[in-house]
Amino acid sequence: MTLSEIKQLLSEVSAIDNRKLSEETAKAWQAILGFMPLDIAKEALHLARKDDRINWMEPKHIVSQAKEAAFKLDRAKPVVTQPVESSPPPLCKPHGTRLASCIPCCKQLHRQGISEGLESHLEPAKNEIYELSK
Repeated sequence: MTLSEIKQLLSEVSAIDNRKLSEETAKAWQAILGFMPLDIAKEALHLARKDDRINWMEPKHIVSQAKEAAFKLDRAKPVVTQPVESSPPPLCKPHGTRLASCIPCCKQLHRQGISEGLESHLEPAKNEIYELSK
């Protein structure tokens, strides 16, 4: 956090406990909280305020709540998933279904692969069974 962000955080703290803000106080808090993003620090401050054992807010209270605050902020964000582009699955020509769902053709390909080897049955399978869906 920058010094101005620390001052913004300290103004929230002072609104509750009426502490006097100074440049030295802001620099001392920045030395401890400077690594933390402002949004996480604010959320950690709100979580620390809910703890009834804390009477006077210190930077250590914000640090101790930072992990939970980060998880809470991550859960609040909507998850955006991008559709995966791929080629359509091959179809079974004789039965008109997806090849992976066509039990008779899968059995036939399996038997051919065991008896003749994988390479020997690929070309006939492409000619007789596979059809790319559109």
